[in-house]
This record gives sequence, structure tokens and C-alpha cells, in this order.
Amino acid sequence: MELIEAKDQALHYLNETRGEVMQWFRGDFTVEQKADRSPVTQADRKVEEILRSNIARDFPGHGVIGEEFGEENPDAEWVWTIDPIDGTLSFIQGLPLFASLIALLHKGEPVMGVVALPALGEMAWAVKGHGAFEGGRRLSVSTVKTLSKAVVGTGDRYCFRRQKRLGLLSRLEREAGLVRTYPDAFGHLMAARGAIDLMVDPLAYVWDYAPLKVLVQEAGGTFQNFTGRKASLSEGTALTGNRELVRAARKICAEPARRP
Repeated sequence: MELIEAKDQALHYLNETRGEVMQWFRGDFTVEQKADRSPVTQADRKVEEILRSNIARDFPGHGVIGEEFGEENPDAEWVWTIDPIDGTLSFIQGLPLFASLIALLHKGEPVMGVVALPALGEMAWAVKGHGAFEGGRRLSVSTVKTLSKAVVGTGDRYCFRRQKRLGLLSRLEREAGLVRTYPDAFGHLMAARGAIDLMVDPLAYVWDYAPLKVLVQEAGGTFQNFTGRKASLSEGTALTGNRELVRAARKICAEPARRP
């Protein structure tokens, strides 16, 4: 498998679907509620259909795991993950911080990932062993080493409440230099850029963070979930940033939950 070729194809796919996304953005569409009570629109489904069709055509035999249409051959050696619109709530509200995400897993481990911000016209990619880039600029995580001086991004407050981790959010607000909400993939991309120092996400799925894991690692950083299992993609939490800050955040995450 030629990973650079796969990356080039993924970039092409997301350039193609940008037009589809943007023709719906700030337009008229129907919002439905899925079984997990999260929203979905025609744009989510249409973009995933296009991406699945392209992958099936160009990479026959590969598996696919997508947010909207589930798994197909998920035990294959090579599996693609798709999140057509990460941050559907932002998309619905007309906010430009949503993303489209693609990753390629080899034996369950992300080895290529692309994060596109269609409304901002930005796209970043990473290939294992080849670095992380946005345009021609190589990405690098922050060098801030102490939490008290760090700008920390988090998921939305309702995610912490849903996961019964409001105490974690309160402690971060007390101990970090500054805590801001940078939802979904946008926040993790900002950590890979070094625009923020650490991203703490209490609720994520494999299609959300597979591309972000390889992106931040290739930017010189660390991806872990709250329990510290570096390679696990089964637990829906994520910490991204440099090694020192991720270690400090994980230590807080490991402590017993307290009331805020």
C-alpha cells in the first residue's frame, strides 16, 4: 500500500466534496435526530455516500467505517474511516468550524489522516513517517511544558456533562493558563498546529479521532485517551498535544471524578 498515493487520493476526495458541503452550508436543509440523539442532515449523508463510492472504486477490498452508514469489511487489513461533517451542530448553526475527516488504518492503527475545514478553505494531512502538513507548511505542536501556562482547548460543556466529567473541566479551568472551547476536530487541529497547547476531548468516536491521532503524532506530539492507552481507538476520549502536557492532563483524568 502506497500511503502517499492514498493521501493524495484523500485530498482529492475532500476537494471534491467541499462543493457538496458548501452548497448546503447556511442554506435550507432538514435536521433529523439519530438514535444517539445527535443531529444529522442531508449534507452529512450525501458527503459520506460520495466518499464511500470513491474509496470502493479506487481501493477495492479495503474496509470502511463511517459515521452515517456504519461498517463495511471492518476487519480488513486496510480500513478507511469517514466523518463527513464533524461538528454537525456548528454546521447547522452556520458556524464555520466544522470539518470533514478521512483516515486510513493499517491493522487497526491510523497511518494516514486528512482534516479539511471546508468553510475556511483549509486542509491538513499527515502520513506516518512523513510528517504533518497544511499546504506547504509543516505542522508542529506547542513547546509549552506546564499546564499553568497552557492554552487548553476542550470539547463542549455538554460533552463533559454527558460523560459525567464536569469535575475534570472545572479542574482544568482552575489549573490551566486559559481554557477555551474549540469543538471537535477543529480543536485537535489547533493543537497539532501549536495554536493551542493541549486539547481535551471527553467524547469522540473512531471516525473523529483516527485522523487526528496520526496528525498530532506526525506533528511531534502525543495522542492518548484518558486511561493512557496510546494505541487504543476503542475508548471515546482523546488528549492531544506535546508529551508533557498530555501526561499532566492524563494524571488529572485518572483521578476519581469529583463534583465541580
